[in-house]
Amino acid sequence: MTIHLPENLESPILAAVHNGRYASLDDAMAEAASLLVQRLEQEQANPPAARQAEPAQAQKPIWERILERSAAIPDEEWDKLPVDGAEQHDHYIYGTRKRQPTS
Repeated sequence: MTIHLPENLESPILAAVHNGRYASLDDAMAEAASLLVQRLEQEQANPPAARQAEPAQAQKPIWERILERSAAIPDEEWDKLPVDGAEQHDHYIYGTRKRQPTS
């Protein structure tokens, strides 16, 4: 079997072999494969919460979830937002100078 790993994964594994942590690259990859198999078995036994959630067709559309969450924000917090936020978004996001208001 030939395995092609990205450099950011391959380098530390090779370093661990060269440093003597593993007797060979095969030993290192066998341990990695063993850990992966354990993880897959755990996921199969205990599916992540996201998969246990309601079926996709029963979930609310995102705009309804946004409206529900925004309704929980007190009016005082909304009042703190700048009134020219859309027009001057570069200023508020990136700190650029404010542009001249358009009439």
